[in-house]
Amino acid sequence: MDNQEGVSFKKFKDQIHKHQFTIGISDLAKMTGVSQTQLRYWEQKNYIHTLQAGEKNTTHRYAYGTLMRVHFIKMMLDEGFTLAAAVERADGYGNQMDMMRIFVMTSFQGIEERDGHHMINLGYFDEEHKQQLYCFIQDEEPHYRVYPV
Repeated sequence: MDNQEGVSFKKFKDQIHKHQFTIGISDLAKMTGVSQTQLRYWEQKNYIHTLQAGEKNTTHRYAYGTLMRVHFIKMMLDEGFTLAAAVERADGYGNQMDMMRIFVMTSFQGIEERDGHHMINLGYFDEEHKQQLYCFIQDEEPHYRVYPV
């Protein structure tokens, strides 16, 4: 990746960190199939949270992570779990999603062409910062290579 691409990519990552994509309660209900009444109940039980604790009758805004959490809870309910058990499982799933988000935002350094493949630069492979780890997809399978810096 040349310097200009590196600067653009850093700006892109900064924008992702800066902007929180949000949706309203009606969109959350439509996207998940969970009624607004049920979502408000889950909010009262502290199973989900709005981004803004506003006055009564103000718009509820939810983060993208809440959308994923509601989807997961509903999936567990549809499989026959109780609400309490679904929320408990969602908590564990949320921790995994946080790990993945941190991994992607810190490790993903961009996409480069190397050895005839478009490769994902996953950053330094060693503590000394002498090698970088790359991944490319071939036949829908990931393949990894380590290159010297």
